[in-house]
Amino acid sequence: MKEKILRFNVGLGLIILLLSFALLFLHVSFVRRWFFIIAWWSFILIIDGINFQRMKSSLLSESVKDFLFVAYVSVFIWLIFELFNLRLKNWSYHDLPSSLPERWFGYFLAFASVLPAMKELSLFFRSILKKKFALFRIRVTHPLLKFLFLTGTASIVLALIWPRIFFPLTWLCFIFLLEPVNILMKNETFLKDVEKREWSRFWSWVLTGLAAGFLWEFWNFWAESHWEYSLPYLNFWRVFQMPVFGYTGFLPFALEVFALYELLLSLRKRLQEKMILKWLAFIFLLYFYALGFYLIDRYTLIP
Repeated sequence: MKEKILRFNVGLGLIILLLSFALLFLHVSFVRRWFFIIAWWSFILIIDGINFQRMKSSLLSESVKDFLFVAYVSVFIWLIFELFNLRLKNWSYHDLPSSLPERWFGYFLAFASVLPAMKELSLFFRSILKKKFALFRIRVTHPLLKFLFLTGTASIVLALIWPRIFFPLTWLCFIFLLEPVNILMKNETFLKDVEKREWSRFWSWVLTGLAAGFLWEFWNFWAESHWEYSLPYLNFWRVFQMPVFGYTGFLPFALEVFALYELLLSLRKRLQEKMILKWLAFIFLLYFYALGFYLIDRYTLIP
C-alpha cells in the first residue's frame, strides 16, 4: 500500500509541476504568484517517490511525523539566514501578496520546503555515488575543534561588522561553528566521516547544494512573487536572478544546513520524553517565526 501511494506521489507531483508551468505561461495570476511554492512541493513529491523506488527509503516512507519535523525546523534554519540578511542586505522580496496572512503563509510554505528538498536530494545523490572519491583523511583533535569553533565565531563577527567585504562568510560560518559542537554532542558530522576516509555524504551534500541552488533560482526566475539580489563586488554575469559567482555559495550552504539539522535533531531526541519542554520548544519556534516574518516584511520586502 505504501509503495502504491509513493508511486502515485511521483505521478501527482509530475502532473502538478507540468500543469503549473502550463498555467504559468497562460498568465494565470494565482499560479504566477505561487509558482515557486507549487514547483518545490511538487518536486519534493517526485524526488521522494524516486528515492523510494531506488532504495526503498525516503523521508515520507520512513515517517510522516519525522517529515513534518524536518519541514517545521526548516523554517527555523532558513530564518537564521534571513536574520543575517537584515544586516547584509544581499536580497529583497518583490511582488508578494498584500494580505499579511496570505504572505506569512507563503513564507512558511517556502521556507518549510528547504530542508525536505535538500535531504531528498542528498539521499538521491548518495544512492548514485558508486565511488567514495575520498581525498584525504583528517585526524579530529581538540585543538582542531577549538580552531574551527573560533573560526566560525570570527566569521560571524566579521560578516556582521563589515558585511560589504565579508558577506560570503555567512555561507561558511556554521560549518566551522557547528561541526565541533556536533562532534561533542556525538551527532553525525562531515569531520567524523573524513576521519574514516568516508566522503560519500560530503559529496552528496555538495551536489545537493548545486542542484538545489539551480532549482531555487530557476523556479524563482519564473515566479511573479520572487527575490532579487544585490551582492557587493559580485553583482554581475547573472544566471536567472543570481550573479554567477553567487552559485558557489550554495555548496557550503548545503553543508551548513546539514550541520544545523543534526544539531536540531539531537535536541529533539533529548526532549523526546519531556512533553512540556517539547511543547515549549514548539511554541517558542512559532513566536520566532512570527518575529522573523515581521522583520522580513519591514526590512526585506519591497512593496
